[in-house]
Formats: sequence, C-alpha cells, structure tokens
Amino acid sequence: TVTGLKYGKMLKTVVRQHKNHYLLEYKKGDALALLSEEKIRLKGQLWTKEWYIGYYHGKIGLVHTKNVLIVGKVKPNYFFGPELTTSILLEQILRPCKFLTYIYASVRTLLMENISSWRAFADALGYGNLPLAFFCRAELDSEPECVASVLEKLKEDCNNSESKDKKSFQKELMSALLKMDCQGLVVKLIQDFVLLTTAVEVSQRWRELAEKLAKVSKQQMDAYEAPHQDKNGAVDSEAMWKPAYDFMLTWSNQMGDSYRDVTQELHIGLDKMKNPITKRWKHLTGTLILVNSLEILRAAAFSPQEEYDDYAL
Repeated sequence: TVTGLKYGKMLKTVVRQHKNHYLLEYKKGDALALLSEEKIRLKGQLWTKEWYIGYYHGKIGLVHTKNVLIVGKVKPNYFFGPELTTSILLEQILRPCKFLTYIYASVRTLLMENISSWRAFADALGYGNLPLAFFCRAELDSEPECVASVLEKLKEDCNNSESKDKKSFQKELMSALLKMDCQGLVVKLIQDFVLLTTAVEVSQRWRELAEKLAKVSKQQMDAYEAPHQDKNGAVDSEAMWKPAYDFMLTWSNQMGDSYRDVTQELHIGLDKMKNPITKRWKHLTGTLILVNSLEILRAAAFSPQEEYDDYAL
C-alpha cells in the first residue's frame, strides 16, 4: 500500500463534456487522495491551470488545485474506493507508454549498456527460471548480448498478434525496469520516446513548436532541415519528423537534467500552438503524470534500508 498520502475534499462537482482519461471527474463533498502537493501546469478547456495528481474511486488523474481543500494526512471516513497499492499505481501511470513511439535499435543499445544481469531482466519481465537457451540458439559470449536476446524475445511476444491479451512492448519494458529499480533508465527511455513521438506528431508544424519552446531563428530552423533535404532542396513530408526530432533533442539537452521540466515545458509549448496536438493526442498528459509519480512509486515499492546499485536520478 502507498503511504504518506495527503487527502483532500472536493469543493465542486466536475463532469467533463470532453472526456479525458487523464483528467478526473468527481462529486462535491467527496474525498480524494493526493499523490503529492507538487503542481502540474497544463491547459484546461480555455486556459492554463495548475493541477494535482489525485486518486479518486480507484482512478489516478489530474484535479484542478482550486477544486480541492487539503484536509491532511488522516484518511477521512468518507473516502471510498480501493486502497492505493503499488500495483494499481504502476498499472495506471504506465498507461500512456503504449501510445509512445520508439526506435528499437536505440532501446536495445541503451539496455545493453546499462543492464548488468540478463537473468534479473528476464525475471522482471516474467520469464522466471527459463534458461538462456530459451532466448537464443547461439552461444552468447557477453552479458549485453544476453540482455539483447531477452529484449528480442519480449518484442516477439508483444508483436505476436495471435495472443488475445496483446501486450505493449513499451509498457512491459518500463514495468520490468521499475521492478528492477532502474528508475534512471526508465526516465531516459521515457524522455526519448516523448521527444520522438512529439516530433512525429507535430511533423511539418515543428517550426511553430520551435518558436514556442525556444527563440529559434529562421536560419537555425533551416540548418535543422538542411541534412534531410532531397536534391531539390526540400524535405519530404514523410521525413519532416527528422529535423523536428533533431531540434527536440538539442532543446531538451539545453533544458538540463530535470526530466520533469522537459515534459512539463514541452506540454506547455504544445498547448500554445494553434490547434494544438494535445487537444486530440492526450497521452503527453498521461506521461506528465507518469514522470511526476515515479518517486512516489519508488518510495512505496523499495524500502530505504535496501541498497540498490543504480544510476543517480
């Protein structure tokens, strides 16, 4: 069970005309749990507001800060719904992962460089007690190659469309890494996925986004497109995600180390665009919830006295 939550009382009833899986609906007078008092900024129907991550009637989502009266750490007797457990938290915050785009080769390289035990990785993915021969026919010399063969097996299983409960590669991978307490690696992958997905989604409108995120001159924008031009000096519309992605990577590096800030500023930048993609593509909101819930999940899942060798967050 997740402990250390604060509780709040709803000051008004909210029923949303435009349903959004990541924004909660609630009744006045009801109680909800707050995962933290950190505020997230994103656009509501009309303007940018501040939101808390709440847990209400078994569902995690955002709630407008002005609609909640924080009542303290004691759970009110009018709090309904299941207790918040680490498994509920994990399942719900990973929901947007399956909607994020990724480059398999990049994921493979990152995992080969950072996972020290193929056995621990296989166990976390649910392949417990299976021998290495189950994952690869050839004799593998190195631990990184063994890790890659386990990853390949996961990809095959997720792409096997005959299975009824089709699994998401991205979600299964993140879930396993979090169970291994590799949060630093999860953060790196999520950020890469988010930047790539945004580049693909904005595509030809990337210059408009670049103006919102950073004061980028026309010359600089042209320079991003130059390597991707065809012989007529134009970038094919299908390839427009490439300069967009190059820009996103440069911009995020300039933002520094805070993965939360990158996702937050990206969301605000997208919200400012004319006819923003965040109106129809809601999963960046879900990703914002995810990156802001990781520390709460980690604190609940791993007791502080246990030692884990992992990257600094």
